Amino acid sequence: MHFKRFFDIKGTNNNILIIFKNNKILYEPNLKTFLLEENLLDINLKDHLFVGIANDGKDIYAVDASNSTNDFNIGYESLIEYDLRHLLAISQPNDIVLMGRANQLLHWVRSNKYSGYSGKLNKFNEKEQAMYCTATSSMIYPQIAPCVLAMIIKGDEILLARNNLFPEGLFSVLAGFVEVSESAEETVEREVMEEVGIKVKNIEYVGSQPWPFPSQLMLGYKCEYESGEIVIDENEIVEANWYKVDNLPYVPPTTSLSGKLINLFVEDHS
Repeated sequence: MHFKRFFDIKGTNNNILIIFKNNKILYEPNLKTFLLEENLLDINLKDHLFVGIANDGKDIYAVDASNSTNDFNIGYESLIEYDLRHLLAISQPNDIVLMGRANQLLHWVRSNKYSGYSGKLNKFNEKEQAMYCTATSSMIYPQIAPCVLAMIIKGDEILLARNNLFPEGLFSVLAGFVEVSESAEETVEREVMEEVGIKVKNIEYVGSQPWPFPSQLMLGYKCEYESGEIVIDENEIVEANWYKVDNLPYVPPTTSLSGKLINLFVEDHS
């Protein structure tokens, strides 16, 4: 997959579209795809966002159809609106990156239609690949919010918690956004202390993953318990416990970085 950004639409009637509508994505359940052929759709291409080039050379565009009441389907057996989070959980890594990129770039454009400096309508600067304020010459690039994931190990146990925004029964590793002038490792220490009241040591970076809700970059760390007893921050965390590998609760899939971190614990203790 080749990535770049443009706003122009090629007049080929042979583009691939990723269509978002009211925070959901249009999906063809029989073909099991969210990559829709433009020539099978009745849709007016205007100000849509170039996302990348598919392996077959076709251009891929992201489309925000939230304000449209039209039925676009003219050639597919059926199209349904699919929750993006659920689709990410069951998709392959390359598809996760593609639909995530499309969602993040559309969010960037929607959030920066007008300049925060002058209030005027921003334009797109092709050279800088950024939104541009003509009054102040300021550039607005796609913004990414770094967020840490902390897998905490104590002997043969892992600490898992349930955020108050999680579905009932779902547990995961701790997470938190990096603050201004704070290193990612410092964020791990602070978030763990704030959310469950314990101190950790031997913080080690594991890996990263873009997460388009709407524009986060997840940074995964593993660390060891040092001291303290679990005291949850009831504003964000509703439950947190230590779990052994043979009694884990319902956890995120391994398509997510949090799921991969938990799977590392399982592999190391099986």
